[in-house]
Amino acid sequence: MRINYNALAMNATTNFGKINNKVAKSMSRLSSGYKITSPADDAAGLAISKKMSAQIRGLDRAALNSNDGISVIQSAEGGMEEMHSILGRMRELAVQAANDVNDEVDRDAIQEEIDSLAAELTQISDTTAFNGQTLLNGDLTRRSLSSVNGVKATYISSEVSTGVYSINVTADAEQASMTTGFTYSTAVITKEQAGTLKVNGFAIEIEEGMTMEDVYGKIQTSLAKINIDVFASNDGTTEESFDSGAPVVFRTKGYGSSEKISISVGNPELAAVFGVTDGTMMQGKDCQAALNITEDGFSTTATLKANGNKIEVTDRSGFSMTIEADPGAVAENGGAVTAEIEVLSAGTMVIQTGSNEGEQLAIDIPELNAKSLGVDELIMYTHEYASQAVDIIDEAVKKVSAARSKLGAYENRLDDVHSNLEVQSESITEAYSRIMDTDMAEEMTEYTQQEVLSQAAISMMQKANDRPESLLQLLQ
Repeated sequence: MRINYNALAMNATTNFGKINNKVAKSMSRLSSGYKITSPADDAAGLAISKKMSAQIRGLDRAALNSNDGISVIQSAEGGMEEMHSILGRMRELAVQAANDVNDEVDRDAIQEEIDSLAAELTQISDTTAFNGQTLLNGDLTRRSLSSVNGVKATYISSEVSTGVYSINVTADAEQASMTTGFTYSTAVITKEQAGTLKVNGFAIEIEEGMTMEDVYGKIQTSLAKINIDVFASNDGTTEESFDSGAPVVFRTKGYGSSEKISISVGNPELAAVFGVTDGTMMQGKDCQAALNITEDGFSTTATLKANGNKIEVTDRSGFSMTIEADPGAVAENGGAVTAEIEVLSAGTMVIQTGSNEGEQLAIDIPELNAKSLGVDELIMYTHEYASQAVDIIDEAVKKVSAARSKLGAYENRLDDVHSNLEVQSESITEAYSRIMDTDMAEEMTEYTQQEVLSQAAISMMQKANDRPESLLQLLQ
């Protein structure tokens, strides 16, 4: 028997240390709920779980992003709903104005409301926003660059691929213009000359006793209501004072073949005053253009249609582009111009719909206001103008409906994305739990076992330390 080294006590101490470490690990797992509390527990499992944790957080954030995208769409859709309501009221007024039981005073009131409603459409476009970003004013639609000043793309559908699209503009759009024989004089309207001048069906009463300046002022004021300018000019374009003796010119504000000036004068004496012939009509001209077919630009199946200074290009699969050539663009450049329209992806709102790069949805919301819808200059003063306005408003309703339909598709897609993200997050969370979470029942059993062994080790250490005392009996 030895007293310098108590091997039994040392062995009991070593075992107690090992058991105590296991007790500490069990307590850590039980208190934290995690099976892996340090890399030493499971290095590979810890690495995998950290990647899963990052992915779960990304999926949860992407799900919130999808909800934000849905909120954006619902905000835009709310503005479009009000636009539909306004367009419905405008159509109702146009139908009312098309009824000839209304006199000019009635139509003045209708026109005033129409103009106010058109202004409200633009107001909605400028103020409908989400988180400070305006939604309906064109900020979120496709962008483009043009190589020629005065020729630009004003609308590009989401089906148009990025690239360079080339177009030749060979002739400018023209206004309808008529130079009359009406000039300044000191004469006054006689009883025989008094009568009705109709321009595009809009009646202007010329009364006995009116001076030529009175007549000039009245036709200026009256024709302004139907967007026709009246001015004195020797060359047909440069405005001069009426008393200069230059002939009076009638000219539409708009451009294109849909613009016209049609004169009707039932009284020959009055026709002589204006120097016009009953039934005379002048018409504007649409611009002329041709597409350049290239591999990355317009295809051989693309079609072109000119309307005033607008050029509408359509193709298969929803491809649509509207190009505007400013009046005089060809003349200012000294002849036909070739414009290259570079379509960019910038401008659309990108919603990050996944936790990885490239998992996104681009939301394209077109510009919607009175001008882009074509209802900024509706005229209510004749049956013909009001009937045309009904057709124009119907087209505007279709444009807003198409935009709302697209937003509905976006919202449905984001709903599906959100549901999918929640399923993915749930599945990965379950996998993460299997790697990281402690089985509390199993760990409690382990803890109890180690606690019993710890108490046994302590007891053995005490007994091992008591054994050398028996040597004292040999020394007595």
